[in-house]
Amino acid sequence: MSFFWYLTCPAPLEYIEKFADALEPYMLSVGWFESENPDVWIVEATVKQQPNLLFLQSIVTDVARTLGVETPPLNCEKLANADWLEQTWKNFPPLEIARFYIYGSHTKGEIPPGLIGMEINAATAFGSGEHETTTACLQTLCDFHDKDLKFTNPLDMGCGSGVLAMSIAKLWQIPVLAVDNDPESVKVTAQNALTNHCNQLIHSVCNEGFAGNVIQKDGPFDLIVANILAGPLCDMALEMVANTTKGGRIVLSGLLTRQIDEVVTAYEAAGATLDSVKKVADWAALSLIK
Repeated sequence: MSFFWYLTCPAPLEYIEKFADALEPYMLSVGWFESENPDVWIVEATVKQQPNLLFLQSIVTDVARTLGVETPPLNCEKLANADWLEQTWKNFPPLEIARFYIYGSHTKGEIPPGLIGMEINAATAFGSGEHETTTACLQTLCDFHDKDLKFTNPLDMGCGSGVLAMSIAKLWQIPVLAVDNDPESVKVTAQNALTNHCNQLIHSVCNEGFAGNVIQKDGPFDLIVANILAGPLCDMALEMVANTTKGGRIVLSGLLTRQIDEVVTAYEAAGATLDSVKKVADWAALSLIK
């Protein structure tokens, strides 16, 4: 029997990506999820070979020291391959969100009538639609479609597994530019688009935000979706609005309801106006108009 090692590390929400990025080169997969404390999230990672915990803990310690925060503990658990897959499947049941039916490759059964199916491999469950931020984004996009809003040149900034890019492609049958700074996310987005028969509409690109000419040559965009985190969203406000057509829509998520005012202030200062707020539990998606 083969085994996986499963690692977790609590970290402040505002720095969660920095801890995840530091561990990522040594892991098979890395993601993060919320804890009971909204200010502290959990980095989770898997690896096939037994990890050197002393070495990995030293990496975590260096990141914490650089950021000036308390060093979080790194925990490790050994899981049998079969147990890991079973746990993944239990954590990723089929989801009905607005007009979409999102399911893992392990799921059996027919897509319910009237819903748009999207298959996401259970091995890439992070970013597969199970989080409230993705739910809020999908609901917002379906609201746009129900209002008969038309788009021709959309951008998914920080595409992850490509769920939002594919939802746009399937709702409006239009090409979508999907961008992420993680090469693995770009690869997963392309594979998911192929699995879901919309690969001809999805162009996935690895790029650091709006930097360089990769985004500019295809912009400006009449729809931008960005499901990231409040801090990076605020940092990108000027570029996000600058790359949106006049009258275009911007959908932002990855923020807690208590962070709405902070994000709205940044985007209003950049030239956008808040149109609607979609709340799911403690999370929100904002719709803005340039």
